[in-house]
This record gives sequence, C-alpha cells and structure tokens, in this order.
Amino acid sequence: MEQLFELRPRKDLLDPTFEGYKLSLDSLPVYKHEVPVAVEHLKPNEEQFSFQHVKTFGLHNHLIDDPWSDEVAFFISKDLQIFKINLHSLVSQSPEFKSVWQLPRHLESRDGWFNASLSFAGPELAVVTDGGGVLHIVDTGVRTPANSHLWQAKFSSEDLGNSEPFKITHSMLNTTESNQSETLSVLALKVESIDKVESQIALSVFGCSEKETPFINCLEWVQYEHVDGHWSFKQLKRLAIPHGLDYASVLSPGKALCLIAREPLGIIFDSKKNVAAPLENKERMQDETETKVAYTWTESPEEVTVWMTFDKHTSKHDLVVKIESQTLKVVYKQQTYLDGELAHPISVGSSTWTLLDGKLEFILSKVDKSLSWNHLIQSDLRGRKVLDAETAADYESQAEGGGRPPVFSSEQLEECDDMPMDESCVFRFDGETNKFTHKAILSGQLLFFTQSAPGLAPAFCLRHDVDGLIWQPMGDELEQSWGCLHTAALQALGYIQASKEQRKFTVAPPNMTYAALCDAFSHVYIYRQSNCTSTGVEMVHRPTGRRVGNIARQQVLNIDSSEECLGALATNSFLLLLTSSSLFSIRVNSD
Repeated sequence: MEQLFELRPRKDLLDPTFEGYKLSLDSLPVYKHEVPVAVEHLKPNEEQFSFQHVKTFGLHNHLIDDPWSDEVAFFISKDLQIFKINLHSLVSQSPEFKSVWQLPRHLESRDGWFNASLSFAGPELAVVTDGGGVLHIVDTGVRTPANSHLWQAKFSSEDLGNSEPFKITHSMLNTTESNQSETLSVLALKVESIDKVESQIALSVFGCSEKETPFINCLEWVQYEHVDGHWSFKQLKRLAIPHGLDYASVLSPGKALCLIAREPLGIIFDSKKNVAAPLENKERMQDETETKVAYTWTESPEEVTVWMTFDKHTSKHDLVVKIESQTLKVVYKQQTYLDGELAHPISVGSSTWTLLDGKLEFILSKVDKSLSWNHLIQSDLRGRKVLDAETAADYESQAEGGGRPPVFSSEQLEECDDMPMDESCVFRFDGETNKFTHKAILSGQLLFFTQSAPGLAPAFCLRHDVDGLIWQPMGDELEQSWGCLHTAALQALGYIQASKEQRKFTVAPPNMTYAALCDAFSHVYIYRQSNCTSTGVEMVHRPTGRRVGNIARQQVLNIDSSEECLGALATNSFLLLLTSSSLFSIRVNSD
C-alpha cells in the first residue's frame, strides 16, 4: 500500500498581499529569424483518433532546452537534422543555427510516426528518437555555443519501438557506486491499442476494455548499461496508464520514477521477472472484493466533518468514541471501526460528535486553518472525501446500490475549474519492488512542467487557489521520506491560465521572474512577478490615498506570423517562440 503524503506549500513563498496585474504598454524587443530548414511538424493519421493521440501530437514542444547549458537551445527539422541555436546571437542580424547531427532515416514514409524527440541525459550525452521506433544514444560533447563538435551515435536500439512510435519524456545518466559502469534510464511514452500491448497480466485489472479504453498510454522504462566503452541493453519495464499520463520523470539515482496520472495504473511487464502473482494454495485462492468505504468526510477552512453509518437502532451506549489532538478512535460494540493518526492536529475542546438514527457525525476543529487535508487518517484508504453532507448522503444511498456519486456537483463549479472528475495523483514508483511507494492526491490542476537543475527531475506547476505553485520531486539520495518540495509561486497563474482558451504552451524561466502563456496562433501573454523589483508597480488608490499592495505588470504581444506556434522556451533573459519557418526571440529581461 502506498504511503500517503502531502504537497504542503511554504507560507513564505505565498503572497497574500498580491492584488493583480496592470496592463503595460511598454514595448519589448522582438527579433525574427528564418530557420535554415523548416521545423518538423507531424500530425495524427486517420487511425490515431483517440484523445491520447491528439494530446501527444498537439502538445509536443519542438524547442528543447539544455539543463547543462543556458546559452543554447535545439530543434529538429523536417529532414531530421538537429540544430543548435546560440541564444546570444539572436539579438544580432546573423543568428547562429548549427546542424550538429543528422538522424538516420530507415523508412521514407513517416505516416503514423510521432514527432522526433530529444532529451539530454548528461553533460555530454543525449538520447534521440525519430518517432518511429528507433532510439539513439548520442555523444554530444560539451554543448556550448563555442564548441563546434559534431555529435556521434554510440548505440542504436529498437528494444523500445517494435516498429511502434514513441516519444521520449525524460532520461537520466547515473554512475554506479563502484564508478566502473554507467546506467542510462530512458522513459518512452506510447499510445497503443489494448489488443497490441505486450503484458504479463490481464489489462482488465486496470479497467481496460475495447469499448471504454480502446487506446491506452504505456510508459516504458528502459535501462542501458555502459561498460568498457560499450553500450548494451539492461532492462525494460512497462506500465499501463489507461486514463493518460500527465508527467513522468526518473528520480536520481535512477532507481525510481515520479508520475502524475489518474488511477488505476500499474506495471504490466518486466523483462527480468514476471510481474504476475504466483499461484497460491487452494484454501487462500478467493476473489477479493473492493475495499469498503467506512466513512465519508469533508472540510471547510475552519473544520473537518466526518460521517459514519451504523445500524439505525444504534445508541450511544453501543459506541466508544475517543477524540485526541492527533488521533481519532471509534469502537462499535466489540469491533474497532476507526483508529489512526489524523492528517493534522485538531482542537479537542472545540470538537464534538453526535449520533442520530444510526448516523455518527464528527465536527473536528482545525488548529491550523490554512492547511487543506488530503486525507483524514494516515494510510487509511477506506474514507471518501465528499463536497458536503448532502453529497455524503447521496453517496451512501448510491453506494448501497453499487453506484458511485461524483465528488463535485457540476452546478457548483465555474467553467475555469473544469477538470476530470477522477482525481489525478502524484506517485513514486520503486523500480526494485515494482510497487508504488508514495502517493499524494492533487488538489489543483497540473498547469505545466519546467526544466530543473542538472541531475534533478523536471519540476511541475500545480494550481493552488488562484496561484501556480512550482513543485520539485525529491531525489532518493536524501535521508528523509520522499516527497515534493515547494520551490516557487507564480501569482494568480492558475486563474489566468484557465481563461486562456487558445493557450498551447505555458513556460517560465529558471528564476521564475515571469510566466508566459502562448496561444496556438499570434498572441503571447507575459506576466511579470511582483517579486522582481524591476517589474513591480507601486500604485495609490486616488480617493483614499491608500497604497495598493503588490501589483505586477502584464504585457501582451502580437506575433507577426500566421503559422502555428510549435515550441516555446523561457530563459531568464529571452522568451523563444518557434513556428514552422521562423524563430522569434523576445527580450524580456536585461542581463
């Protein structure tokens, strides 16, 4: 069973005094350059009609940044050349676009292939795929603008592809403890028909069916080993994710993964061992029913309310209830029904319980009213969080008939709050045990993810209230329980992004001084953060003379192109936009 953990925001990174953005008419320098060869832009064919296909093709970012160098960026052209861009040259009339490698082309027709993808696993190593089933491990040398070293392929493999298209989502190079070999971990995303997935267990375990999920996401975690100057295949694990994958990364030192997805999901194939459970003794072979819901609960900023249902004729003499600051215990006759540690401390003197017609209700007063509860009892999955008492009653009545009520009522949600009814979660998957060891329910929508420092997994941005909070998955080297660290906040980004219906990309630089939302065509919205002294605006309310709190600037640009935006990349100084034939460089901050 996974260990439940919380995504707890740091209060010192939140700004309760922020009051909004003011539209600025200040112009920004925009440099337009023609690319040497048109950018690759493949689209789904007639057989790739699922939502997962559309998402994989439509949200592919054709601009690739390099965690080991902030002076260069890369893109892949339609003839499968990889071009290196010298970012400092983009403010001149002679931009530097250098072709560093030509991907081999083993087939003329690329119908049904994904767009080629590139990932940097180390300071001098990259992995590349043509999108059609072949993976290349490439020696890049030091990737600086001054280095004219051409890349060299060291190993090519079809272990991932089997002639099926895939996209590289992340890679990481790690050295063994003895320093005698290196292990390269690569994550490849596929969209496959359930009839073609190679699996060691039945896909029906995850609710897959031809009617409901004809196509599913498969995440393949492949490892290669480098010994005595030679690369070789080491291991392949495959995970089935029927309802789509939003984020995947390898955690340092390469023994676990971090995933964001909706349940159910799980491992279905391991090249070194069978993931199917062994045959048990006859007396132990019996079908296990779904975990029964023992209680429902909801929360407000001030308190948590819990409901439990017993026989209608239950009296208070049938119950033993114990409420403490960190624990809650309920005993019905001789059977313990609830006993465990609460998610957060409560005020015992302000907490009460009542019993009416067999329905037991707790009102638990929070000590820290700024915290949201992801669960009621630590490591207890028998509870169901609901919206209010009416929803809890509906759940109980429908649960008796085998139904499942929605967690939210659509009438109580705004359009900008729309998201899938099933909750997404962030998971840690352990490669040694093939089990999910940690889990946190996401309280907000995933907005985007961004590159982190070398050797770290990419960070992701979640909506929290109206803001966007940046979370960094921890590596496994730290001697503490695994989790995700809150590292930055983008003011009101969650609310803003929800209103941009034509948005295709959202990006932010490493120093988080601004966020940029790029429409599929023409428009770019830049939101400078108030913590940047050069962009903040101090305002005064004229009738009262009151100084208004932090106001930041918003800038809107109209890009001179009728072509679709195919890529976006934010650095501390520049915002880059890529179309099929042009690269736009916007000078956002001065060095």
